[in-house]
Amino acid sequence: MATPWPQDEIWPTDYREHATNLSKYLQKALSAIDNGDGLPVASRGVRVALIGALTLIVKMQSTPDLGHVYEAVKIGQVETKAAAESLAHHVNSLKNELNETNTKAQQTMEVVQRNSEIAMDAKTAAKEATEIGKATMKMIRDMKLVSQQNQASITPTYANVLARGGLATSIHNPQNQKASPVQTVREIIINIRDPVTIANIRAMSPRSLKSHVDLAIAQSSNEHIEKIKVVSSNQLRSGDLSIKTATSSDMVALRQFAEDWEQRIGNGATVRIPTYGVLVHGVRTSSMDMDNFELIRDGLLQDNKPFIPTAEIKYIGWLTRSSSSKSASSVVVEFTRPEDANKVIDEGLIWQGEVFQCELYDRQCRVRQCFQCHKYGHIGTQCKATITCGYCAQEHPTRDCPTKSDRDAPRKCAACNGVHEAWNNQCPVRKQEVNKAKAASKLRPRYHLELESFVTRISTGTRTRERQNNTNTITRTGRPILESGRPQDASSTRSRSPTKRLQKRANPGSDQVASDNPDNEIVVNMGSQRPRRTAAASRRVLEALEVNRQTTQHGQQMEIDDQEC
Repeated sequence: MATPWPQDEIWPTDYREHATNLSKYLQKALSAIDNGDGLPVASRGVRVALIGALTLIVKMQSTPDLGHVYEAVKIGQVETKAAAESLAHHVNSLKNELNETNTKAQQTMEVVQRNSEIAMDAKTAAKEATEIGKATMKMIRDMKLVSQQNQASITPTYANVLARGGLATSIHNPQNQKASPVQTVREIIINIRDPVTIANIRAMSPRSLKSHVDLAIAQSSNEHIEKIKVVSSNQLRSGDLSIKTATSSDMVALRQFAEDWEQRIGNGATVRIPTYGVLVHGVRTSSMDMDNFELIRDGLLQDNKPFIPTAEIKYIGWLTRSSSSKSASSVVVEFTRPEDANKVIDEGLIWQGEVFQCELYDRQCRVRQCFQCHKYGHIGTQCKATITCGYCAQEHPTRDCPTKSDRDAPRKCAACNGVHEAWNNQCPVRKQEVNKAKAASKLRPRYHLELESFVTRISTGTRTRERQNNTNTITRTGRPILESGRPQDASSTRSRSPTKRLQKRANPGSDQVASDNPDNEIVVNMGSQRPRRTAAASRRVLEALEVNRQTTQHGQQMEIDDQEC
């Protein structure tokens, strides 16, 4: 029986398996030929055998030479060895750098730790220094308070004044400069309540602000004031505007026709009309109901009509909030004219058949405490600090404090950090402010400065230099007044005697008594620029000062309000 021809093969990829399969295929094909008894060979089988042989030949040709492979392996080994050595070198370098970095990090940590210890020591030292500074400031304040109390209790004498090397309070002292009363009577305050207007004015320079005010006056179209020019203009800390005129008559005219020009300054601008207050002591609280202002005002004007027939009253109120709980207290009465207030100071104020002693009321003699930050020296409308509670000194309004109704809750003063409310009378800062107010009360003038009518000045056609009240003028009797201009024809009766002429030519830097002064005033003129020795007050001047001071202090003392003005 003939051997069958082998089946077709699918030659594998690997040349070894290919050679094995091809060898088996050819053996089977050869066996089929030998046993075929001369039968013809199928071409398909021969074709498969040839394809397998050719494919194997191609694979063998594509197989690389072992020598080349060996050489390539040798080269790869050499390169791998060099790369390994280089890598080891880099690893060692990195290891050394890491060690150095670790050492530096340890050194840095030690330095940071030392700096932290130094900072802690410095913080502790700063805290101790702060505590020492607070204690020192407290000691200084206490020493000042004791010194002020001691000085207030000592009556100044001629010898004491000379021993201190100082001057009387009414004599010019260059180390304690204040605006003269002459400047005060030429000043106009413009209240501004619009924040935008305040910001716009604050951005102006003084020269631009003055030009702005002059333009507002010129655009008023009022023939009485349109030609008036102010001499200065500046904004106050509160945002209000302070302007000064060349003469007091210009000031009076601008106030009289304020409605024609004040709104041209900006929105919310109004000219402040000053009032002149007096303190009326010992008034029974049951006799005045402050809720009925018109009834009290009309009663006061009627009772005092013989002394002040043309007076006007703008305000009546108790001096302190606690007055309603007292049987008698002090009343503040504010007039529109200084002459009426001064007349009441002299004659007293009549109310319901009783006469009550009066004295000048000065707002500067009251304790001013801010209701926002609870610091002293300003009021809430001028405060830009953070809102602070008066009970616990935290940053919230006093009325919203959660512990205000709890009397056992801890308190903290916003002024001195003490364990009490900000308005407590035991607060050392408040005591100091009260002492300042009392000292200012002792130094306040007896009378308001009186301003003569500007109509009289215009009719005389003269502009005179006005004298100061209570600083350069010492009055023995009567009230301080700005003297009107002397007529030009007064020089026609001048004496031609050399002796009298020499007597009339007084040294402008010395104390002089004018013989033709109807009010018997002693005028101290400190305007001389001539170099001279320091003037020592005479005994006569000091005696006059002492009499005037005792007359003021013998009245009842001004009460100090415990709330802000």
